[in-house]
Amino acid sequence: METMNLIKSAISAVDPSKTSKLANIRPDMEIRELGLDSVATMEMVGYLEEKLETQFSDEVMIRIQTFGDLASLIENTRQA
Repeated sequence: METMNLIKSAISAVDPSKTSKLANIRPDMEIRELGLDSVATMEMVGYLEEKLETQFSDEVMIRIQTFGDLASLIENTRQA
């Protein structure tokens, strides 16, 4: 599954009300711009960790600001 599609699936799974906004997601868009609250964001990360069978460290996650940052993290995790 393409990385951005995986992210979109995670968003849909944790906050279906954001589904209509998924087409607008760009790599340079900040995650907070989508309007996910902190709980939904944590659930999205948990969804991604489960799908990728990994766990992201807090040190790495604190630096994630954009969907592009998140996509890079996922791609690097897949290559490891």
